[in-house]
Amino acid sequence: MQQNSNLDDVYKDVVVIGNGPSGICLSYMLAGNWPYYNGNPHPGDDMLTARLQYNVGTQTACRLDNSDLEDNDLDFRKQEKNLVENNPENLKNLSLGLEGRGSRPLARLMDQLQHPCTDAGMDFPSLLTWKSPKMCPEHKIVDHVVLGKGPPGGAWHSLDPNVLTISLSRWMSLPGLDLRHWQMLVAAEKQRTNLTNQNNCTCSILEKACKPAKRVSIGTVAAYYRDYVTRQGLEKYFRCGTTITSVRSNDDEKDNEKGYNWLVYGFENQTGRTFKYKCKKVILATGTTDSSNRLGIPGEKTHNDWVTHDLNVLESRLDQIVNSQDSCSIMGEFQKKSKHSVDPILVVGAGLSAADAIMAARFRGIPVLHAFRDSSKDWNNEKQTYDRLKWLPISIYPEYHKVYEMMVDGGTNYPLYKALPGFTLIDVNQTSKDDCQSKERKVTLCSPGGEQVSYRVSHAAILIGAKPDLSYLENNGVGLGKFRGLPIDSKWNPIETNDFTYEVDRAPRKGLYALGPLVGDNFVRFILGGAFAILVHIHSSCK
Repeated sequence: MQQNSNLDDVYKDVVVIGNGPSGICLSYMLAGNWPYYNGNPHPGDDMLTARLQYNVGTQTACRLDNSDLEDNDLDFRKQEKNLVENNPENLKNLSLGLEGRGSRPLARLMDQLQHPCTDAGMDFPSLLTWKSPKMCPEHKIVDHVVLGKGPPGGAWHSLDPNVLTISLSRWMSLPGLDLRHWQMLVAAEKQRTNLTNQNNCTCSILEKACKPAKRVSIGTVAAYYRDYVTRQGLEKYFRCGTTITSVRSNDDEKDNEKGYNWLVYGFENQTGRTFKYKCKKVILATGTTDSSNRLGIPGEKTHNDWVTHDLNVLESRLDQIVNSQDSCSIMGEFQKKSKHSVDPILVVGAGLSAADAIMAARFRGIPVLHAFRDSSKDWNNEKQTYDRLKWLPISIYPEYHKVYEMMVDGGTNYPLYKALPGFTLIDVNQTSKDDCQSKERKVTLCSPGGEQVSYRVSHAAILIGAKPDLSYLENNGVGLGKFRGLPIDSKWNPIETNDFTYEVDRAPRKGLYALGPLVGDNFVRFILGGAFAILVHIHSSCK
């Protein structure tokens, strides 16, 4: 793409592309908020405790203004050790032998420190203390900007706000402000005018926040991320409502001498005004839900009025069906179809979005045809998603367990549901009925035995995952993953980065980083490790 050479140059040390939880977490650290090990032993790992004492014990705690501290507080603060000052060798030693769900060593380390023993169902306090540059003036603030298409929180604002998160509320938290504490603070602020004792309010907040974490709605999480940026004083670093058009090397020798090796181009969504940043580092933090995956079958693109790849769109259409039938009943048209005789919807996919779609339809009394790969016979990536439903604890995820039971049962004991395991959608089509006044919507699937079967449907939802929008990179980012000739995918082809710096291995030059789902850290709780790695590497390179 030809770039406008007349744009004003804006110089930044770091440009972060993506304002979701990955970008927010990194911005918090770049703003001078650093993690300290508080000196307490890890409740479930004596070896990690020993390594922390040995590898971090030589580091210097931050210089605090001690005038307002009690003696006991001062003794405790002296034990806190700055993790950012560790060298890569120390970080490797600290990460040795750690167990956890994270695939990367630093992701596991920081998760163990922030959420000790969480995979064992425990809810121990964090071993990290976060200190601001006001508390520790020696903390270096990195000049940076965070660019995003929407408000802070990224894709969380585009999801169904009523659906519950898979992760527990504590795991959705960003450093320095636990989501549970935030919920209580917001509730207290709304009731503040009716409260008579502020001290009692604060005590109540902390008591409630210490209760075990539960799942929360996506709408709550989105509001938390947006408010987090405000409460943590990060708004000055965020430039929302923007679209990135190009990220490429800067060939200007004078800029290169000062370390400004990258160019970032984009425009403001509302005004169309273009901008250009010259920077030393670029961090890719855009997530992976920008573009829904397609099957590439006939009719998939041409029938957008009844074929969708978006759960929110499907739910709106289901509501239209229900509202239309209710209107018919009110008008006295009793011979219209009942909800149970409405043409079914087709749901394709075996992931969580597909499960949400099935629940949404059955809740409204609309029948479902469900096509998915048969994981008992097909050992591939889809099996991992199918098994996720099976192994989710039934006490926490009863609704997803119910969908898994329906898939296994096939629909024999579940009204309004029919499973099509191993079936593949090969065509969607629409034809005129004999009276020429209405259209008949049909889908054609191929059975595991190779036979073709057609069904009449009202809507079709193809929910088979999504991919990131890396159109601003050369060749759409192809070549940066483990499999060089294939597109980036968070599950099977993430961007390859160094485990302890998160710098992109195959970048055209130094200074390109990636974190979050782009590198396979697909849960918010593991983002902390990548953000910490980038902070440490940037801090050490500036010495």
